[in-house]
Amino acid sequence: MISGNSYRAALIWIAVSVVGLIWLCLPLALQPSWLVVLSLVLLTGVGAAVLPAYGRSHPTHEDQDFQLGNVRQLSIVLVVGPHAGALFARDGQTSALRRNGDALWLRVRSPQQLSSVLATVMESHQRPPDAVLMPVVPDGECDDAVIRREFSRWKHQIDACIGPRAFVLPCYIAIYAYLGSNSDRAVEPVWFGDAMSISTMQPATATARQHVQALRQQLDQAWLAVAHPERASRAGLGHAVFDWLEDEALLSILSSLANTAPFSLRGLLLADIGHPPMRPGAWTRWLTGKTALRPLLTRPRAQPKPLSLPLLTTIARNDRFRVSKSEWARSYSGSLHALAASAVVLMVSIGVSAWSNSRLVTRVADDLEAYTHIPTARADTKRERFESLRRQSAELARYASNGVPTGLGWGLYRGKQLQVALERVTATSHSPTIAAHSPPLAVTIDSLLLFDSGKTTLKSGAEPRLHTVLDLIRANPDKRILIAGHTDNVGASVANHKLSEARARAIRDWFVNTATLPVTRFAIQGYGDTRPIAGNETSQGREMNRRVEITVVPDSGTH
Repeated sequence: MISGNSYRAALIWIAVSVVGLIWLCLPLALQPSWLVVLSLVLLTGVGAAVLPAYGRSHPTHEDQDFQLGNVRQLSIVLVVGPHAGALFARDGQTSALRRNGDALWLRVRSPQQLSSVLATVMESHQRPPDAVLMPVVPDGECDDAVIRREFSRWKHQIDACIGPRAFVLPCYIAIYAYLGSNSDRAVEPVWFGDAMSISTMQPATATARQHVQALRQQLDQAWLAVAHPERASRAGLGHAVFDWLEDEALLSILSSLANTAPFSLRGLLLADIGHPPMRPGAWTRWLTGKTALRPLLTRPRAQPKPLSLPLLTTIARNDRFRVSKSEWARSYSGSLHALAASAVVLMVSIGVSAWSNSRLVTRVADDLEAYTHIPTARADTKRERFESLRRQSAELARYASNGVPTGLGWGLYRGKQLQVALERVTATSHSPTIAAHSPPLAVTIDSLLLFDSGKTTLKSGAEPRLHTVLDLIRANPDKRILIAGHTDNVGASVANHKLSEARARAIRDWFVNTATLPVTRFAIQGYGDTRPIAGNETSQGREMNRRVEITVVPDSGTH
């Protein structure tokens, strides 16, 4: 069976791996930048580590069922006696397991079952239970005689069916009673007495009557600390509970059972349960007979909640027992798994990036070398290689503008150096689309590198690219320059035609104003979407069609 910690560790690794490596299935054009992937990996790791721990970081007193084999690090407390079932009632049914804080509470249904429960705990936890709780419900359905008989029966049967034991189990008596209304708090129990301490090494130092005397003093101190009629009433009713126990000879029976081997009485607790019982019980009838008071006649509006378990203080056990791991330690372990998973994903990503960048450099270098060695006579082959170089240049320019994708990032990207080499070749090489007898010089630039979408004003980052073309124009003073604008098919054709012509005019004006060139050297033309070089069905094709072509041609009257 997979433990909870193993399940959470697996969840962390799976979540981080899925988020970190999903980009491997995407083409480079759709991949997010490596900074985005890094942020997602780290956030996913932290979330997977923190959220499960946060869900368990606040112990709750609500009933929860657990399998015994999965809770070895919890304290084990046995709940015994004829009233044990009152602490496990839920929705009209009773269970045998409850978790409350860092302790697992096991109900022992009968004295005969105690021996098998002890054997099960010893086998699964390699240690005896940490404590025993014996609840007493004064306003149960039984009268005084039945209560005395049931607790006496438990004592005699435990004596008969439990043999010698090599350990002593600390036993606590918890009395659950309704001590009157309390308007300043929610319907939750108010505890009097010391919290239960989980320690098998602490010896018993007080008798049952001494525990009762200490509780009476605590009730008086709680009343004197805050002078309030309700506090005084609660203290008086608390004293009445102990008066009833002593008057009906129940205290001695409870003390005898709590000290029956292997039990050893260590403490006495009193809980004001905060809600009246469904009907008056033994203590209410005794109180009415003694004082003529009827404090429990108020009927509850709904079924009372199950009786809550007492508070429990965990003390370090003997060295041969392992102390429970805290929620902080679980969260720390989850964080380590998250960091480890993130580190593995990032290392794999960096390795993939190094491989992708190596492929990119090799591909561009091979295309550049092949292009320079193709004879001019092989015009078609040279034209295809030239178009490939131009597409690669546009792709690298898009990465520079929109962000480097994850598969090329992580500090290993060399696209800027490759882009400079590609632009140098495409800007200075003869365009193989024109006849070789009078080859013009042609440069194609992505329109979005020069203009914002739908605009005709050059943006700030356009000048470095135009300066490269300006050097080419200056190197050919006897030639004319044709500037042609092209668009994709998005929008009306008339609007696209006007947009392409206005952009060509803006580029011409920049050349004229920057280099003091005569305007008669330039010819402009707007083609709109009438001359696509790729299909407009895909985003990549539309990017190729959004272009400006600047061609240097001989001033011979035919161009």
